[in-house]
Amino acid sequence: MVYHEGRRKAAIYAPGAYGREEGKTGHDLVIFDGGLLWDLVAVVDPFNAGRDAGEVLGLGRKNIPIVRGLREALDAGAEALILGAAPVGGRLPEEWKRDIRDALEAGVDVYSGLHTFLSDDPELRAAAEKSGARIVDVRKPDPRYFHVWDGRVLGTGMKRVLIAGTDCEAGKNIATYTIYRELVRRGARACMIGTGQTMLLLGARGLVMDAVPSDFVAGALEQVLVEAYEQGCEVAVVEGQAAVTHEAYGHVSLGILRGASPTHIVIAHVPGRRWRAAFGHAWKPLRNPEPGEELAYLTALNPYPNPVLAGITLNTSMYGPEEAKRIEEEYTRTYMVPAVDPLRTGVEAIAEKILSS
Repeated sequence: MVYHEGRRKAAIYAPGAYGREEGKTGHDLVIFDGGLLWDLVAVVDPFNAGRDAGEVLGLGRKNIPIVRGLREALDAGAEALILGAAPVGGRLPEEWKRDIRDALEAGVDVYSGLHTFLSDDPELRAAAEKSGARIVDVRKPDPRYFHVWDGRVLGTGMKRVLIAGTDCEAGKNIATYTIYRELVRRGARACMIGTGQTMLLLGARGLVMDAVPSDFVAGALEQVLVEAYEQGCEVAVVEGQAAVTHEAYGHVSLGILRGASPTHIVIAHVPGRRWRAAFGHAWKPLRNPEPGEELAYLTALNPYPNPVLAGITLNTSMYGPEEAKRIEEEYTRTYMVPAVDPLRTGVEAIAEKILSS
């Protein structure tokens, strides 16, 4: 479930997507300097070629060059190519296929979070077999985890922290990674559990839960957590998906909630967002709830009774520093727990709440 030990040199492949919404996987890898697995040597995107990947995201220089094409990424020493963008529908764009084949023929492993499984393509599979390169379809589920939830997770002695959101694109990945790293810094025997492709590529153990058959979502996550506990994890930080109240994606979120049966909950929220992200096409507007509304459902539907609200993470990227601070203070007063922007303020207060409760 963890792809390799140590760090490998990798390039992010995101032509026409880096710096846009569909480039989220690549963005998180850059934000966290490759996570636990990668040393990033380049981002492939001809539209931003010549720029620094960090500067495009407003992070300052990361010394990760954006290059025009695959050849430049290979020349930079890439041992792996990570598809860092999610086109509409998660399908493989035909114009990407040549570069992916060329990378595989050059012996470079390709990691993909697309709904299209690259390993099912005869041409790409043949290229990989010839060179010895690996195709890693991150979304392909492992049938060994197809279990129905039976409550074993409730018998573990681990703290289980669910990073739940009020919507998609609310900062759950950032919250999961930063809280996990802070717990480790404090000496906790923590583990990071991913439920989507980006977190797995950052080095979390887990499965892409929206690719698991619906009967087994809760049980698959439960199995991941039980295994982590048996391997010594005492505090599991579990990435959530969307929101349990989300009209389109809530069924996956509910399976994750029940699989994790969290002892602690952290809610990721975008203050000021009125409508669900990316649902302007819906028949009617889908309202985005406040954290308290989401918490009511999370608490009522959680198999573990009386979970602790350990904090709220806020995405304040659209506000200036003074307004962001005011928003943090307002949410802290309202919910009487730490409410912070992880990238601006850090998550020390939330980690302290988790460890002390």
